[in-house]
Order: sequence, then C-alpha cells, then structure tokens
Amino acid sequence: MADGGAGNRAIAYVRVSTSKQADDGNSISSQVNRIREYAKLRRLKLLSRDIVTDDGVSGGIPLWDRDGGALLLDRIDTGKFDHIIAVKLDRLFRIVGDALETIDYLHSEDIGVHIIDLNGQALDTSSSMGRFFITMMAALAEMERGLISERTQEGMAYLKDNHLQFTHAIYGWNVKADGSIVPNWKEQALIDYMWWQMTKNGMSATSVARSLN
Repeated sequence: MADGGAGNRAIAYVRVSTSKQADDGNSISSQVNRIREYAKLRRLKLLSRDIVTDDGVSGGIPLWDRDGGALLLDRIDTGKFDHIIAVKLDRLFRIVGDALETIDYLHSEDIGVHIIDLNGQALDTSSSMGRFFITMMAALAEMERGLISERTQEGMAYLKDNHLQFTHAIYGWNVKADGSIVPNWKEQALIDYMWWQMTKNGMSATSVARSLN
C-alpha cells in the first residue's frame, strides 16, 4: 500500500491503565498527538472519529475484550480501514498469545499494524523473522506486566505487615501522617454497638442503620 494512495485509511488505538501512566507522558492526549503527527507524516487518512480509546483499562485484558477494543474490531470489520496505528505495542497487547492471534487476523484482512515507537514499521506475521520479533516484543510487554503485578503485591504486603495504609481509610480507623493506621475509638464504639444489636438482639443491618440516623 503506497503512502497517500489507495488504501491509506487508518484507524488508531490509544490506552492508559492508570493515572500514573498519564502523568508519565502516556496520557490519552499525548498518544493522540503522536499518532496524528505520524499519520500526517505517512500521509495516512485518519479522522477524529477513527481514534478509539480505552481509558483506565489493563493491557492484561485481551484487545477484543476491552470496550474500546471491541469497538475497534467492529470498525475494522466494516472493511473501510487498511492500517491500525498505536504508539507502543503494549498499548495494544501485554499477552503474547493475544498479540500473535490478533496480528495474524489483521494480516489476513490485509491490515497493517503500525507501532510508532518501532519507527512505524508495519508488523508482519507472514515471515518467520516477523513472528519472532513480534513474539519477543509481546513477551517483554507480558513480562513487564508480571513484574508490575509482583511489585504491587510485594508493596501492599510490606505496608500491611508494617501496619501502614495500603488502601483507602476504612471505617473505624484513621491514617496518620506517616501512613500508619490507628483506631478511631468513636467509630470503633459504633461498630461494637452495631455488632451487639445484630448478634445479640437480632436486629437487621437496615434496622441498625435506621437507629443510628
């Protein structure tokens, strides 16, 4: 497909999973701007309505199972598009199997997948080297996802073991400036009251709630 000629209609996909990613320069707007610049450079026709977003969605979810991913598939199935553009491979995939299966499907539909951070190189699964390269890139993205999950679990375990805040403050407890949690005795007394009424007096949770209002 020649740039700027027939078959130059593109659709784009952008995704962020957390607010931290947005702060790290991977925001929706940042990705959209880079994609627009790339499409212009490659003379690909990209309309605003053809930029699909998934905001706050984990890359561990297979592409077509995401809300934006499902919309992307619906748009592709219209037969109007020849190219998909994303900033990074991990915006599309963080699971090797999902990456290979999806790109195989897109290749069978004569749709090129352009990853800007790979110099816009269209991913090709038809050759052994192409599949090897995609497998390695997707494997790295999957490994990074696993490491993030492990670090998160280790961090939460550390906070819990050291009696530090690892979630939003819950009723009956206060969070000190250093992150440690201490009982809120007024709220603890109400918890005891609710427990007593429900276990000893047989009151329902609704009745107890009404008695406190």
